[in-house]
Amino acid sequence: MIVFQPNINQPTEELVAEALKAMMEHPANNELVDNYRQMKRQMAEAEARQAVEEFVNNVLALDDYKSWLAKGLKKDEHRRKKQMPTSDLERVKLYISQLKTSLPAIIPTIAHFIESIDRWGRTGLWRVQQYGYLSGLAVVDGDHVPNVGERIQEWLQREDFNDLGIVFIFITPSGEGVKVIFKAREDWGNLQDNAYQMAEILGILDYADGQTKNADHAHFIPKADDVKYIDWQELFTYENPAYEQKYGEAYRRGESEPTQPRWQELERKRKEARKGECTTEPTLLCTQVETPVEFSAEDEAFIKVLNEHYGPSLPPHTKHDRMQTETSHWLCYYNDNDAQKAIAMAKRLDWVKEWNPNPGEVEDLCQSAAKKKLLTHYPKALKELMDKAGINLEQSAASSKNVNPLAVLPFDRWCDQIESFFDVYPCLREVCEPHPRRLWPFLLFASAAMMGTCMDLTYYYFYANRGERTRLNYIIWGIGDPTSGKHTLERLMVYLLAPIIAESEIADESTNTWKGETDAKGANKEKDLRPEIYNRMFGYRTSNSEFIRSLINCKEEVDGEMMGRHMVTVSSEKDLEIGKSGSWISKSNMILLSFHGEYDDQHYSNKQSVSGRYRVFWNMVETFTPPTLSKLVNERSVNSGLDTRTGSIPMGEDDFRMIPLGEKNDPKTAEYNETLKQWSYRLDQRRGELPLWPLVEHVHQWCDDRRAIAEFNNRDKADWLLIKRVPYYGINVSAPYIDMRHWEEREQTGTYTPDDVDLSLVDLVLDIQYRTQIFWYYELHRQYYENQLRDAAQLRRRTTKFQECFRLLPDEFTTEQFANTFGYANNRAGQKPLQRLEADKAIIRTMRGHYKKLISELPTI
Repeated sequence: MIVFQPNINQPTEELVAEALKAMMEHPANNELVDNYRQMKRQMAEAEARQAVEEFVNNVLALDDYKSWLAKGLKKDEHRRKKQMPTSDLERVKLYISQLKTSLPAIIPTIAHFIESIDRWGRTGLWRVQQYGYLSGLAVVDGDHVPNVGERIQEWLQREDFNDLGIVFIFITPSGEGVKVIFKAREDWGNLQDNAYQMAEILGILDYADGQTKNADHAHFIPKADDVKYIDWQELFTYENPAYEQKYGEAYRRGESEPTQPRWQELERKRKEARKGECTTEPTLLCTQVETPVEFSAEDEAFIKVLNEHYGPSLPPHTKHDRMQTETSHWLCYYNDNDAQKAIAMAKRLDWVKEWNPNPGEVEDLCQSAAKKKLLTHYPKALKELMDKAGINLEQSAASSKNVNPLAVLPFDRWCDQIESFFDVYPCLREVCEPHPRRLWPFLLFASAAMMGTCMDLTYYYFYANRGERTRLNYIIWGIGDPTSGKHTLERLMVYLLAPIIAESEIADESTNTWKGETDAKGANKEKDLRPEIYNRMFGYRTSNSEFIRSLINCKEEVDGEMMGRHMVTVSSEKDLEIGKSGSWISKSNMILLSFHGEYDDQHYSNKQSVSGRYRVFWNMVETFTPPTLSKLVNERSVNSGLDTRTGSIPMGEDDFRMIPLGEKNDPKTAEYNETLKQWSYRLDQRRGELPLWPLVEHVHQWCDDRRAIAEFNNRDKADWLLIKRVPYYGINVSAPYIDMRHWEEREQTGTYTPDDVDLSLVDLVLDIQYRTQIFWYYELHRQYYENQLRDAAQLRRRTTKFQECFRLLPDEFTTEQFANTFGYANNRAGQKPLQRLEADKAIIRTMRGHYKKLISELPTI
């Protein structure tokens, strides 16, 4: 049993699992933690680039800050000693620090407090050490622990983890520390002795805070995402009366210092180091061996300039702050966040040598600075020092600018293959040749999606569901930087979707006429029925009612079965306002359903909406920038399945070449455009089954080959996940071009057979789709599966007391042994658990009072 405070100004209450879970998941608490971390980060960045005044002015304009300040000044009116600072900077610092103090806090070391009176005369279970009774739990408070996530994973994978008695591990609200709550051991000493002992076992003794030694110390709750391990049973039920009996009275007398000589000596030396009084060799708490760092001539020149800038010494009271807010950040900027090199350079500075800091202090500050994201530009003062050292930032910037993140993708090979098909497949030259080569892979996918939308009353059979017609469904995303050529989509849309655009214009004109006539008749007149003509081309500003009306009613019979027509959306600038009323509301689910043409339905009571069940046939071709992609697919949404349903094709790296001037009215381009338009009308008349089974067999083999490689790579689930839907695009992107190539053959014989050339096109599409999926999404899925493994490992460790006792039983036991092992008062008290274990097939009765285990351990779930 432990207690908590809903707020630091309120009395304590007993903490139960449901309450802790609710507090950790509460949006307001999570927002407080996020704001606290963001403010701390922004403050550090402002100090690093010497823009503190700008940051302070931004905070002063916040409504939350104004409200907080008004409350603080009002309270100060009734205080003799004012608590609100007078300067804006100090007020902002206080505001940031108090963001955290608004969080609820747990006191795991205390089982309960007895009633006491606070300074305002209120009676309650106040958090006061002299009125608290120990729970038997202790806490390691690690501050500024480097690579804290990796360290926690190492702890969780220890073979002796279960023996450590740890019940709770979480990242602190600051994001830079860790709290470890564990069962204190009497032989280790009091709470602070236990904290140091456990910190040493976990390898973080250097970072263990000795300021939390009091038993009534409160620990602010984390976000649910920051909880790395929790034993829901032991955290709330564990209590050790023997520990309270041995140490409780001392704490109520106010005796919190370590009792073991080793840790008393450690604290003594730490205090001496902090006061700067220790002239002998300092206590080396960090046992890691430092790797020698080699400095280049530029590094040596920069160190020399820094020594000239700072001089041989700094005022004693400014050294820590200068290292924290300036020097560590400058060194991390200079070394591209290489913490080890920054530390090595810091120790070469004259004022740092003269400073004699606490052991690990410089390391902590540099490692903390290295975690910060680098700004786009160097701080002005740092840039001036680097210029003085003769370091040419323009050359460094130029070399970094020449790095092409898309270089891992074989664009040149893809474009060469596409060009080799120009004289083989109709329209491919007309689609690609007028545009830069880097756009050709995207244009291949985009044009196929538009052609496939025109021939949307065709179908084929796929190995995943042979008994159902598979349609030509597409979600094509072109991803490129601004001015990368996203507007080329407009040209393809105008000509390759010409028949659908023409139909939609007629539908829009008819609908607008009906709306005008209906309004003219007035409210009490009989209204004309709406014309049964439907739009199939929709943009972002489309109501769900109009969209679903077309989905329900646009149907045509093909080979004895009604087939829904495809809606289509084409946009060269994907709308980022995708959640507002009247635009994109409730369409996210339909995007997912559209990939397989799955069923959806709508049944609303209002007269304007159409009721019915329908299949979602909706093709999309869109272009946008990489930041937009990160909003659509990220760590939170990666398991929705949206990414694997898309063809996400990069639009290539800019080659810094001008588009040829050409002629004012280029007859060649006009001829190309007319060819595309003619083919779009021909494809719009296409009906029936596509003879693509040889392609289905081919992509099935490709998929199985890739599966074998993923299985060989330690059963790579992320790779296998991305492979599974690639075959759909292998066929759907190739199908329109293959069908056009065999058009005359089909006209003459009624069918055709894809050949090796067609398989080559399919292979190209498979390669583009698979590699781009890996490029954009593999890392997200790898992390997703790694998190699953981590969570599963934690589940395996969450063993209950009942499971532990069962494990201790011998393979054959008696009712007396059972009662002794489980701690029952007598044999009769253990009858109910024995009956349940026997019913669960965990044990079997061999004779009266004798049992045999059928399993060695009870399942954790």
